[in-house]
Amino acid sequence: DDATDEDATDDATDEDATDDATDEDATDDATDEDATDDAGMPEPEPEPEPEPEPCPDVEDRDIVEVSGMIDENTTWSCENVYVLTELVYVSGESTLTIDAGVEVWGDPTSALVITRGSMIDAKGTADAPIVFTSSGIPGERATGDWGGLVLLGSAPTNFGDSASVEGIDPSEGGELSEYGGDDEDSSCGSLKYVRVEFAGFEISADNELNGISVGGCGSKTMLDYVQIHRGQDDGIEFWGGAARVSHLVVSSASDDSVDWDAGFQGHMQFVAIQQNPADRDNGFESDNSEDAHDASPRSMPTIYNLTSVGGGSNGMVLRRGTWGKIYNAILTGHNVAIDVRDAASAAGTTEDPIALTVENSIFFDNGEDGMTHFGDESGDADNDDGFDEMAFFSADARNNQFDVDPELGDVSDLTGPDFMPADDSPAAEGGATPEDDGFFDTSATYIGAFEPGGDDWTEGWTAYPEN
Repeated sequence: DDATDEDATDDATDEDATDDATDEDATDDATDEDATDDAGMPEPEPEPEPEPEPCPDVEDRDIVEVSGMIDENTTWSCENVYVLTELVYVSGESTLTIDAGVEVWGDPTSALVITRGSMIDAKGTADAPIVFTSSGIPGERATGDWGGLVLLGSAPTNFGDSASVEGIDPSEGGELSEYGGDDEDSSCGSLKYVRVEFAGFEISADNELNGISVGGCGSKTMLDYVQIHRGQDDGIEFWGGAARVSHLVVSSASDDSVDWDAGFQGHMQFVAIQQNPADRDNGFESDNSEDAHDASPRSMPTIYNLTSVGGGSNGMVLRRGTWGKIYNAILTGHNVAIDVRDAASAAGTTEDPIALTVENSIFFDNGEDGMTHFGDESGDADNDDGFDEMAFFSADARNNQFDVDPELGDVSDLTGPDFMPADDSPAAEGGATPEDDGFFDTSATYIGAFEPGGDDWTEGWTAYPEN
């Protein structure tokens, strides 16, 4: 009996083992099937981003008046038109987000000021740009109708730790109008597909806001696809900092199109300037420091791919100790293409590596006879301790071309300029390769802001209203 019981127990044990094995096999088979199923299943498609609702026509939008302080994160949508009734400050380390297609209208004496530590995030599209303009009636608007856009940050300048921005009375703005610091990589925010029109009022003699005023904005500040049109003072002015700028259009500025001071070390690429013969100053007015030409940090931006169309003005005035490196430029229609105005600036041409230069560029139709690209600085006219612009900029090492027609379109049309060169333009060749630093487009080895045979990047989002 005992043996029989043991046999039965053994049999049961064998059966259990068989069952366990069968269960394991079944489990393994199921697992294999699951794995096969998983392997054969395609990854699910991500849900597409919903298309944004189109903006209503401007006349159908609600009017929202804005004044005083914006001290918390705020978004402006294109369901409204935002009217600045006075100086409006974005403060408290907050961000003002502006959606594509928004229009912002400025009343007289108004401006939008992004204070140090706060940011703007204004990103339009080619089809729906963001427009900052006068609150005046179209057809009656004029330069200087309102103040413009002011970006203030905490990047270094050669003014010291802090300075008050030009164009705002310090007794009114106080700390809100100050900029500067030691954060080279700081950001004042981003602008993309943005137009600024009819800005730049004067609060006192030689104290004006510009279309866009950029004080102490660091290298993470991005301005891309931006037009400044018919500003009363400069189109855009930089004080220190290292903002990054690309696809910039400055049209019909009453003073300088681009101005820099106080240690500006930014990068710029694809810049188009059109000056109005009836009302303009310099294409570029470039300073380091009026009081201390060798102040540190020294202004020394790097610029690639520029088209500057003068209205009988100076193309570039490089003075007060500024240095800078400019490549792949077209300078045309200027009285004087380049004027280096003091010994401290001229000293940059002898630095190793070179610190002040214009290279791989085309000079065409400058001067009264169309072939005199530099001014006569003999005798009392010498303003740079004997520096010879013609000798330096025409040296073989500069790779510049003179009296070569870049074959641009109708750049004299103030209401719709055509900056595009002909497909077979000489500007297609001879350019330098931009630096490979993560910002510059290294494929832009042509001369000027537009590639011959390429796309017109101003199309669709720029505008040139007379009033």
